[in-house]
Amino acid sequence: MPHREELDNCEVLAVHQLNIAFQEEWQFIPAVQNLSFSLRRGETLAIVGESGSGKSVTALALMRLLEQTGGQVTSERMLLRRRNRQVIDLNELSASRMQGVRGADIAMIFQEPMTSLNPVFPVGEQIAESIRLHQGLSGDEALREAR
Repeated sequence: MPHREELDNCEVLAVHQLNIAFQEEWQFIPAVQNLSFSLRRGETLAIVGESGSGKSVTALALMRLLEQTGGQVTSERMLLRRRNRQVIDLNELSASRMQGVRGADIAMIFQEPMTSLNPVFPVGEQIAESIRLHQGLSGDEALREAR
């Protein structure tokens, strides 16, 4: 379902009222409460906080990777402008559609870089490989896009 009216032309991501909780025995313990932010094209966004403050789980929630581990994620909207300019609400996507968005439109390098990136290969080549797979570009085109 398109959501163009809810992102301005420069926004690529808008998160409204994100809440994340984890079950511990018979109750849910909040990890993130009422977080809202947006990211504009060309902007760099830093999410800064103490260890355990919810930075990583916020990123995992955007990638829709917490549901499989028992995390409970709710939000009003998590709007993403795809590479084709279509705006989607990540909350509304099925697991299979979300799988198509990961890597093609939104990606994450996990906190432990030694297990996320291979130190033997240049980072640009590793990013280019994902671009090549998801966008169907040649190796040279993907490498140019990665740089």
